[in-house]
Amino acid sequence: MAQYETEEQQVEAIKTFWKENGKAIILGAVIGFGGIFGWDYYKDHKVEQAELASAHYAEAVDSIVAGSDEQPQFTEKAETLKQDFSDSSYAALAVLKLAEIEVSKDNLDGAAEHLRWVVDQGNKTFAPVAQVRLARILLAQDKYDAAISEADSVKSKAYVSGALLVKGEAQLAKGDREAAKNTFIQARDASKTSPHPMLALRLSEFGIEK
Repeated sequence: MAQYETEEQQVEAIKTFWKENGKAIILGAVIGFGGIFGWDYYKDHKVEQAELASAHYAEAVDSIVAGSDEQPQFTEKAETLKQDFSDSSYAALAVLKLAEIEVSKDNLDGAAEHLRWVVDQGNKTFAPVAQVRLARILLAQDKYDAAISEADSVKSKAYVSGALLVKGEAQLAKGDREAAKNTFIQARDASKTSPHPMLALRLSEFGIEK
């Protein structure tokens, strides 16, 4: 700080500094305190939302465990999670179950719609699950190129092997045996455990070491 000859000069310098910068300092303090209290509010709000989502999911699970007669109640609870708690893992889990229900009713388009929603939400835990399942549905619908594209979009190491298996099946269905063979080898190499039974079968058919 500059040196001043008298106390009066120091006071005047402080007054001048405050006049020029006071508003910015006050605003910064307000933002700072607002950030602190805002963060506390945000954390409390997130906890409350998580608890509500958990309660809705528990009710949804209870209804589905109760039997097929309770399925409409599960669907209602799942839709609530989907609409009001879309960024929660509970919503992703519930919508994955909705997709399973649609598959059991042979409504593959409906299942694909639910799975696409989970993928689009980008949940790090469940989006890869939805991607692989969506690829399987596209394969079942004979949409081979779409299935390959969806499988290629899976980046999570835990699910790459499963995605490659679907991709290989799609390539095989298209008649591209060489590409399918190479993909099955990639699926084997990406697997952290024993190969999936279908992958083991394909490897055996191509004479590839498991």
